Amino acid sequence: MTKPAAPALYGLARETCGLMRTCLWSAWKALTNLLGQVERWLTARKHASYGLAVARMLLGVMIIGFVVSNLSTLRYTFGAGAAWSGQLLYPTSDFAGIFPFSLVNQAAHTDTGITLVSIALIVCAAMFMLGYRTRLVMVPLFVLWVGFLSINTYVQDQSDNLTRMSMIYMFFTALGDRWSLDARRRRKWRGTGGGLLARWWRYQRVLPTQGTNLFHNLGLVLIVCQLCFVYASGGLFKAAGEPWKDGTAVYDPLQTERFGTWPILSEIATTWGPGVAIATIATVLIQVSFPFMMLNRFTRIVAIAIILFFHASIGVLMGLPWFSLSMVALDAVFVSDKTWRKLQWLVRTSYRSRRPRKYEEPNTETERSAIEVAAVP
Repeated sequence: MTKPAAPALYGLARETCGLMRTCLWSAWKALTNLLGQVERWLTARKHASYGLAVARMLLGVMIIGFVVSNLSTLRYTFGAGAAWSGQLLYPTSDFAGIFPFSLVNQAAHTDTGITLVSIALIVCAAMFMLGYRTRLVMVPLFVLWVGFLSINTYVQDQSDNLTRMSMIYMFFTALGDRWSLDARRRRKWRGTGGGLLARWWRYQRVLPTQGTNLFHNLGLVLIVCQLCFVYASGGLFKAAGEPWKDGTAVYDPLQTERFGTWPILSEIATTWGPGVAIATIATVLIQVSFPFMMLNRFTRIVAIAIILFFHASIGVLMGLPWFSLSMVALDAVFVSDKTWRKLQWLVRTSYRSRRPRKYEEPNTETERSAIEVAAVP
């Protein structure tokens, strides 16, 4: 006679339930460990503080350069003479009718007003670049910059939209913690007491460190995501175009009067046909795969190097220096703090004519601050 199947099925069910409990417990532990790592990454310390400092300085240079390069045609492009565009009376930018950006747009109706706006924009950009009262000066800088661009949308480019969004995210980051006058002021008043307002004015820490770290890192994540979206979507858009498929897209704009600003350089860059095809296809491939290449150190270095060369070529060959500089500025956040500290150490030792020594990465925030102090002449 055969034995009843009930005990066997019961044992199988117990084993199955035990296996499921083990799997669920392992998954729960993995999830909690992952959440713990994310929490530590967001709150333990500020990431890419050096890269954001470089972005701050280059964006300041970009804004100053943009305004200064347009001074000779300021009244025609952004002032009362811009009535030819029809945007003074019927603006196409929504920001032109939103307070306080509308104040800048109204100032453009007079030559005196646009001159004062340009001077104020240059001053704020210089303060931002030097890191003087960084978070305070970002408010008027943002209003002036967005209002200035809304006067005539015909002279805008896509980097203007990206910098406008990135400056919003940057407001929540610690832009003045490195290579700034604010950081120097913090070192000067380190260890001193005072009230809340006094410590805030001296750029000393007022809010809990974990809270500021959280806002800083979340702002950094938004900037990184925005850049990845821009590159990936731009690459996908290019991939749908016939010139990019044929490998001729790099050649075409350099032969036009508008973008071929250096005809001799354009001829040299496009003389070798296979090189043009390689540059065209590589541009699409790198842009589409950019988010994934950021996940590994080696591929990140390759992607950043190619992207920097890509933007430098656009700035020189196509006559778009401020577009390229703004993109390069934001790409600086992908370079690790360790690399920026090593570069700082090399520059400092070379400047002081010291005998080269082996670079050692500081292990603590105190040691990093010591490097910052030593870097100040």
